[in-house]
Formats: sequence, C-alpha cells, structure tokens
Amino acid sequence: MSFYAQPFPNGVARNMRKALRYPAMQAFVPGGQRFTTLLDDEPVIEFYCEHPPRLKAEFEELVAFFMAVRGVDPFLFQDPSDHMATQANSSLTLISGSIYQMNRLYVSPGRTTVKPIYKPRAGAKIYRTRAAVVSDITGTSTVSTTTGQVEVTGHMSGDTYTWAGLFYLPMYFADPEAVFTVIGTSSMITEWSDITLRESREIA
Repeated sequence: MSFYAQPFPNGVARNMRKALRYPAMQAFVPGGQRFTTLLDDEPVIEFYCEHPPRLKAEFEELVAFFMAVRGVDPFLFQDPSDHMATQANSSLTLISGSIYQMNRLYVSPGRTTVKPIYKPRAGAKIYRTRAAVVSDITGTSTVSTTTGQVEVTGHMSGDTYTWAGLFYLPMYFADPEAVFTVIGTSSMITEWSDITLRESREIA
C-alpha cells in the first residue's frame, strides 16, 4: 500500500454526506448506567456519496481514480465543509527540536479539540506570536505538504505559532470494490452508488 498524492475528483463530491464517528466501546448495566471507553480523542471522518448518471467523462474519471489507488491506497480529499485553516482556528505544536505539527482547532466552551493536519496544500502561511506581536515567518520556515510538519528558526521562550491555508484529508475507499449499474439507454449511462470514503490514519 502506498499513498496516492492526487485529489479525489471534485465533481463527485456534490451532495456528499459527512459523518464524524468516535471509536468507542460502550456497556450498559441493568440499572441503565452507561460505561464508555473512548479509543481516540478525535473522530474518524467518513463521507457517503454516489455517482448518479452524469457526464460520461466524469464517471470515467472516477473509475480511473479508483483503479489508480487499486481500491486500497489512501489519497487526498478536500472536505467541502472544512478545508481552510486561519490564524484563529489553528496552532502549531512542538514535536521535537525545531519541528512543529500543523493543527486545526475546534473550540467549544471549556474544551478544545486539536486535530493534526498532515496534508496541507502548498502556499500555507506560518505566523509567530512573540510578546503579543504577530509576524509572518513563512519565509524562514519549511513546510512539509507530506506530513504537515513545520521547521521554524529562531525560536525564543514564550513564542507560539499559528498558520493559515488550505488542506486535504487523507482518505481511502472503505470498500475496495466498485459496483456499477448500467442503465439501459442508447448511451448506456452508468451509475455507481454507495461510495464510502474513510479517513486514513496511516500517514505517508
């Protein structure tokens, strides 16, 4: 299995349904109490879509993409509802040395969810806050569009970092099988329903 660094066809993303699913185990006792074990601090994202009869070229593009990933390789996907980071909803957290991880923040009263972003698009801007002054340090930083890691220079105690730009999610076909319906018209229009894309946690 290898990462296919190409985006999922945009035309297919129309009318997609999105699900956020936390991996969790639950148990109930006779009194009705619920006991849960959360297996991950962030949800796995899934998209459900279909390719109804549309342009033949659009369908062929989707089939070619499915074959390119061999049904199993992860690929790039732009979430239509959430693909932009700003200085207000992002952070960089220290990994080690001068290497930081890009994150997307989801803030609710009393709790903040930190989601690592592993596939930023080229052109992301990096910002440093030092003594309450924000400066653009993109020119002296190195951003990896493969891992979402950023190397910064000249760090001083108390410095914090944010970023702004677009990003992809690493996704894969939940089922490595494509089932088509050929509609009996003179042009033999083809439909592919029940496509499920699932977020990949195997980053490469």
